[in-house]
Amino acid sequence: MNCIKLLFISAILFSSSILAQNGNISNESQLEKKLDSLVKSHNFPIGIAFLDLKSGSKCLINEDVSFPTASAIKIEILAELFERTAKSDFKLTDQVEIKLKVGGSGIIQFFDYTDLKLSYYNLALLMIQQSDNTATNILIDKLGMDEINNTIHRYGLTNTKLQRVMMDFEARKQGLDNISTPRDKLLLLEKIYKGEIVSKESCEKMIDLLAVAKSSPLAKNINSDFKIAGKGGGIPGVRCEMGIFYFDAFNYILVVMTNELPEQELGDKVISEISTIVYDHMVNTNK
Repeated sequence: MNCIKLLFISAILFSSSILAQNGNISNESQLEKKLDSLVKSHNFPIGIAFLDLKSGSKCLINEDVSFPTASAIKIEILAELFERTAKSDFKLTDQVEIKLKVGGSGIIQFFDYTDLKLSYYNLALLMIQQSDNTATNILIDKLGMDEINNTIHRYGLTNTKLQRVMMDFEARKQGLDNISTPRDKLLLLEKIYKGEIVSKESCEKMIDLLAVAKSSPLAKNINSDFKIAGKGGGIPGVRCEMGIFYFDAFNYILVVMTNELPEQELGDKVISEISTIVYDHMVNTNK
């Protein structure tokens, strides 16, 4: 009699396990179906990389397609800055004389340049929070483009490359653009989340900088308390956003990249729609 009861209980537990697994598969399949449908409804390239940092489940669409990064390449520059300070090449508090100036995003271009100096930390903060192009170009100059690219490839970001400074549209016309893929961007953010770049302490500082409040279509329709540590970018025809999302019940990474936009505002619209779909999926999965 006891053996029969044990067999009966085991059968119930096994069936419950299979149902739970099928439920998870169904949720992931539904997410991929919704995102794939959205991507196919547009006539321009869209790449998506999503990672549930608790379960490890992923959704990848056009993940190995190369996209211009616009200002999203500034995450790699930030990582190189922390690599170099860890090697004691300089300190984040060291002062840098500001001489060059470029337009576009950022406030440094409007500063009084008389004896102007800023620390590496403040340059990094302006590069990330304001997407300041002058700060970015100064950091590229100080860190070295080749050195930044060497570090990028050492991280395993095989399809990411910094090829020009900000606002160099002549270089862009010649085919020299800063490029990456959704898969590479996901890998970079995952490494930062796990504390695998330089040190856990350095990654925590990078996350703090990436999480400084700024506008992003990723957050537009999410009515909840959360934090995003990320960066986006946009140039004519291109819009991308990516970040690590921190909620009380779950964390995840989302990368969305677009190119060849027929209308620039479509980029923000699509990114917001994708972010909302992913957030709803995470809420339903973690009920």
